[in-house]
Amino acid sequence: MENKIKIKDFVKLTGTTLKTVIYYHKIGLLKEPMRSSGGYRLYGPEELNRMRSIKRLKSLGFNLKNIKELLGESSNKSSLRDVLNSLRRELQVEKENLEERLTKIDNLLKTETISLDEDILGQASFKKITETIGIDQTEVYEQKCPELFEQQKKIHNTLGDFEWGENYKATYEALAQYFKDNPEKYQKSLELGVRLNELLKLSQDNSEIEILALDSANFIKSIPKLKEILCNNSGLGYPFKSLYNKMSENVLSPVEIKFNQLLQQFLND
Repeated sequence: MENKIKIKDFVKLTGTTLKTVIYYHKIGLLKEPMRSSGGYRLYGPEELNRMRSIKRLKSLGFNLKNIKELLGESSNKSSLRDVLNSLRRELQVEKENLEERLTKIDNLLKTETISLDEDILGQASFKKITETIGIDQTEVYEQKCPELFEQQKKIHNTLGDFEWGENYKATYEALAQYFKDNPEKYQKSLELGVRLNELLKLSQDNSEIEILALDSANFIKSIPKLKEILCNNSGLGYPFKSLYNKMSENVLSPVEIKFNQLLQQFLND
């Protein structure tokens, strides 16, 4: 028949496969074409244009279900625009994730000895916390308490990949949100952080550690919401608690370990 070709030529012309064309017919993505007197499928301009649209949408990242819906509403231009905008947002997120992964790989390749334990990889939970508090406040923390800031990064890098308990990560996130909503309290906690940062350079026997732990406990107790966040059940029950403490000791300085022990003691009093 004039202007019509059989399925084998249709497959060749469209750069697809016989299996693909048959499957598209089966799911209704390609309508069944007219047939010859001998029962052969015959394809013309309508089927070629349909296949061209399918291939173009597939190249943009649409799945077959979306393509079928879109081509069924081809007269609705706003529908296609909305779907394209939605797809663009998804692809933008994928692009950002890929760029972040590439950056991590590049940073690893720059190191003399490649190690997956390096903080250079970053940690999602720490990133989420700093994003919640805000870039400006995070930079202030890093500037005023550089040693303490690095220690916190190492703690999250070492322990943040594990599921210590249902409230473990939630506690950090709630604390970050509280300080974001209450900047004046964050400044007070930052002052305590500056004092601890200075103590990191001293001996663990220094009496100032106990004084700071007591001041920090009183600060926390004076704010019911803050006390609720920090004194809730972290979920570190048996057998996780002792293991958590042991892994923490490999990252924290003796001064921080003693400070944390005293702080917990004063909070429980």
